[in-house]
Amino acid sequence: MSDPDPEFSSRRRVQPPTSAVFGPTDEHGRRLTHEERIEALIAAAIPDPGHRLFLEQELARGGMGAVRQAFDGVLQRRMAAKTLHERTYEHLVLVHGFLREAQVTGQLDHPNIVPIYELGRDTTGELYFTMKLVEGHSLKAEIRRTGAHDPEALRARLEIFVKVCDALAFAHSRGVLHLDIKSANVMVGGFGQVYLMDWGGAQLLPPPPGADTEHWVRDSLPPLPPDAMQGLVFGTPAYMSPEQASAGREPVDERADVFSMGALLYEIMTGRPPYQAATPHEGLALARAVEIVSPDRLPGPPLLPYPRELVRIVMKALQREPADRYASVGALQADIVRLLRGGGDFSQVRYLRGEHIIREGEVGDAAYIVLTGTLEVYRVVDGKNVHLRDLGPGDMFGETAIFAASPRTASVVATTDVALILVTREVVEQELASMKPWMGAFIRTLASRFGGAAPSAPAAAPPVHAAHPEGPPDVSEQYREETIFADVMSDFDDQSLPGPEAIVGAASTATTGGQNETTEPGASTSPDDTSLILTVRRPRPVGP
Repeated sequence: MSDPDPEFSSRRRVQPPTSAVFGPTDEHGRRLTHEERIEALIAAAIPDPGHRLFLEQELARGGMGAVRQAFDGVLQRRMAAKTLHERTYEHLVLVHGFLREAQVTGQLDHPNIVPIYELGRDTTGELYFTMKLVEGHSLKAEIRRTGAHDPEALRARLEIFVKVCDALAFAHSRGVLHLDIKSANVMVGGFGQVYLMDWGGAQLLPPPPGADTEHWVRDSLPPLPPDAMQGLVFGTPAYMSPEQASAGREPVDERADVFSMGALLYEIMTGRPPYQAATPHEGLALARAVEIVSPDRLPGPPLLPYPRELVRIVMKALQREPADRYASVGALQADIVRLLRGGGDFSQVRYLRGEHIIREGEVGDAAYIVLTGTLEVYRVVDGKNVHLRDLGPGDMFGETAIFAASPRTASVVATTDVALILVTREVVEQELASMKPWMGAFIRTLASRFGGAAPSAPAAAPPVHAAHPEGPPDVSEQYREETIFADVMSDFDDQSLPGPEAIVGAASTATTGGQNETTEPGASTSPDDTSLILTVRRPRPVGP
């Protein structure tokens, strides 16, 4: 590995003359054998190992090491190279973490995890590993750039969040916990690339009994001595789960990463992580206390009319007890995806067989979408129930009541146990409020204009469309359904640590530029960004 010099940019692209490789003679006129010509060809592509990797400008520097842009003279590609400062070699834990980061990340072959190319030592004995050069910016920079006031920006950030879930779920399936998830460790490229970076604090889980361990991440490093691990805390307090902040007193599993993903989601929504602390130590105390204000209850003017389902998702992920959180990152991701695809902001209700969901003549203010089960639509004619239609999964009924408070023109009863999505006027109004003002006003006007008149009850019951028990479908009703539901639903388609412990050592990490790296304790960086290695002595009813 060679340091940069003024001649580097031109020298690295110099290729041997073609005649020197393929010509019949060498530069002195001696005739070359076939074997010599083959060797000359290989030497042109694979130079001396000591001159393969050339270091260029520094991308990031911190307390443990630096990341520099590099050039591989064999493969002719740019990359990033991470190295350690000389003084870092004095700390066994830090060197161990560096080697583990390279080995663990190198085994996680996933589109949203930056690939590792090589782990090695240069001619002076200095450790390094090379990786893909990520050109872009961090999610933290993206949040600062777009702010927390733009619904379109929120949606774009949720799409990024889904890709981070992909990376983390894959790592969990290989027995790896990240334990330092934060917006500064998520890199976003200019063409949709998303990478979960900085696996230096990763922990490896033992495979469960009977698990297929063929793809389980392996650890070839000797274990650290117990005294080096006792009371070790690694991570960023502003995003840290309470069990991770407990310094080993509470066990850590995949749900610790679920909590940190909830903290990331909180920042995506509000522009800041859940904990605001003046110092990392204070942040660690807050992480252990878990006193989090819901995004829709933060002081000051509301940043956005948050969908209630999104608030429910983030607060579920941020529960203090691991058992109360999502059981997996995949379950968290599924709720976010459902929200993005539409219908995610609508609560679910259940009815038992024989229960009425709506009754003819009552004034309603909600619509329903059938998830599971079957229902019957009927009217009372001359004192008798007249069957009109059966409803099943995917059917909708009661939608005219959302904007026009008109009497129900038919009754709907469950013929089996059913699960329904409840669509209320309040929820739809909330969705319209997140739209551009002219579009929300346009939809409200259309809905009220076309939904204001209810058909009069005929002498004999006409056929009823499966999705419209209030009456036969007409052009205006079809148009209203497309406008409100096909469009709207798819559009959203110095405080010390408690206890007797004392801080006896610390190192920290932060992000600078395009790659992640470390910064000394006490450096000029926000506590929210700081990763620490510290040694310390509206409930949603299920029923109707």
